[in-house]
Amino acid sequence: MAHPGGRPTSYTPELADRILEAIATTDKGLDEICDDNIDFPNPSTIYQWRIRDLEFSKKYMEAKSNQAQIYAESTLKIAQMKVTYHDSDGNEKVDPGHVAWQKLNVNTRQWHASKLAPKIYGDKKEIEQLQGENDRVKAELQALRDKLDKANVREY
Repeated sequence: MAHPGGRPTSYTPELADRILEAIATTDKGLDEICDDNIDFPNPSTIYQWRIRDLEFSKKYMEAKSNQAQIYAESTLKIAQMKVTYHDSDGNEKVDPGHVAWQKLNVNTRQWHASKLAPKIYGDKKEIEQLQGENDRVKAELQALRDKLDKANVREY
């Protein structure tokens, strides 16, 4: 049990809903979300809830999928940011450090979006490959089932 005045550790549906809403409506990570909301439990507690509560875990993944949309949509804004400065002579120059930051930030957000919502933002080739592998495994399982059914036929 938490010390008086400490962060909560007990799961309540109301608290869970607030946490999930915070995740689904921001591009912040769980650590930062919990830091911003003192009444939220420590992230490790939330991870434990995910392990122990299948329904919460499912809702958490839905919230993260919504967060993927925020990541994806924010890339355009970041990419369009002005990356110039004026040198001592007043000439406008491109800031290569800022360009590198933009590229890293956009790539990171794209990667996160592709992992959180692969059907929407993932690499199409990878998804098609996985679907092909799934179809192959399903066919193998069906063949094994048919073989077992034939081997276990009993006439009464």
